[in-house]
Amino acid sequence: MPQHATLIIGGEIAPNAAAYAVERRIALALCKPYPSEDELVEAANAIAAEALLLRMGSISRSAIERIPTLKVIAKHGVGYDSIDTVAAAENGVIVVVAGGANSLSVAEHALALLLSVARSTAWLDRRVREGHWDKSRHAGIEISGRSIGLIGLGAIGREFLRLLAPFDMTARIYDPYLLPDQVPEGAQRVASIPELLRQSDIVSLHCPLTDENRQFLDADAFAMMKREAILINTARGGLVDQSALLEALKTGAIFGAGLDTFAQEPTTATDPLWELPNLVVTPHVGANTQEARTRVGMSCIAQIADFLEEGIIAPRNHVNAVAMNMP
Repeated sequence: MPQHATLIIGGEIAPNAAAYAVERRIALALCKPYPSEDELVEAANAIAAEALLLRMGSISRSAIERIPTLKVIAKHGVGYDSIDTVAAAENGVIVVVAGGANSLSVAEHALALLLSVARSTAWLDRRVREGHWDKSRHAGIEISGRSIGLIGLGAIGREFLRLLAPFDMTARIYDPYLLPDQVPEGAQRVASIPELLRQSDIVSLHCPLTDENRQFLDADAFAMMKREAILINTARGGLVDQSALLEALKTGAIFGAGLDTFAQEPTTATDPLWELPNLVVTPHVGANTQEARTRVGMSCIAQIADFLEEGIIAPRNHVNAVAMNMP
């Protein structure tokens, strides 16, 4: 039987997933991370790609329309704001994600960021390496017994709450799509984001980026938060107004922040955020563990092969089903 040409955008997938691709008759080709639209189209058309597997970069309407053989786009993860899902639907291309495959790794990363902000570990690491010894002057804060507010509660948010159980926190959740019987035991559901912001010592983002919530954490939102509050974002950088965050961190309007995602990726070395001692940043690597890369890669390959071979689509992972008028 023929192989199905698939272009990986943004580097290789885990070895186990690559081996599974051979087993499922998926022929893989590589495209560099964050390619331009023309580079992506050229690479896809060079192999008559039936599928795109997106790790790093974006896929626009124009790119989709210029790849006539394309049938499916798989996101190597769960955030799909970098794909024009409507354009894909209009061109008969399904878009799927690897739902749940990286949730534990991202949740662990969110916990790592939280602890690092609370105890200033990244800043203190730099200070020690520069010859300073701040033992007599520096004091962090404990997170045990504090209140945490989660905006959005998908698989990652649920894993994060599970990891936080030993810290005896009060958990509040804002998620308008959450059914009453889906609220975790012991957590409180709040009716609005302002209510959550005012009551939480820690605010953690676990929602997708949409046109409606872009930069919803703005200057007004930071003004509602407690001065000792910590912001954690392992979701999407576009949810946060970075200029407003910069001001909030500089003035002490909030205690600190831990970010794994940014409005513009890759970031630049000249961003004024990097000068702040109460900010911990990582380069969108929350899902980058050996275990998660294997699970995500296997999920993507399986979904591509299932669709191309048998027309099978996992409903929970099919993110443009509504636009395609499919159940």
